[in-house]
Amino acid sequence: MNFKATSNRKNMRRTSAVLLFISLCMSAQSGITRLSDRNQPIDVRADSSEFDEKAGVQTLTGNVQITQGSMKISADFIAISLKDNALSKIEGRGSPILFSQENEAGELMQGEASSIIYDAINGILTLKGAASLSQPKQSLTSETITFNTLTQKVSADGGENNGRVSIQIQPPSTGQ
Repeated sequence: MNFKATSNRKNMRRTSAVLLFISLCMSAQSGITRLSDRNQPIDVRADSSEFDEKAGVQTLTGNVQITQGSMKISADFIAISLKDNALSKIEGRGSPILFSQENEAGELMQGEASSIIYDAINGILTLKGAASLSQPKQSLTSETITFNTLTQKVSADGGENNGRVSIQIQPPSTGQ
């Protein structure tokens, strides 16, 4: 196997691992994702893939599908930027970008947005454009949802034009 193919596979593995990390961050609102997913093979599929070694950018376009265990991400476009051979930024867009993963109890957690930006240097994940996160017993919708992976804080902004943040929390079950 030539160096370029090996380098491209390493970058695809790095890309997939980062996308799994994003999915974990997206579901960190309160639920625990299925930990066994981390040990599952990562499958990345797209209509096309291109790695610009000089710019340090891996681009996946057209029906991008990423799966690892119960975690699934669908997007129209994903670009992974490297700086000094390390992850710098991930940008994606879709109609919308869709995310789903089961937690340890087998309950489905889901999210979506028009675009996603993950600043790996500062640990900031931003979902923009009709962003939503939902899991059993709670959901969050907003124009923009930001998750700081370092401080573990989630913030939401309703955006311009009198946008609103909407949070729904279900009452605890009575155990009957």
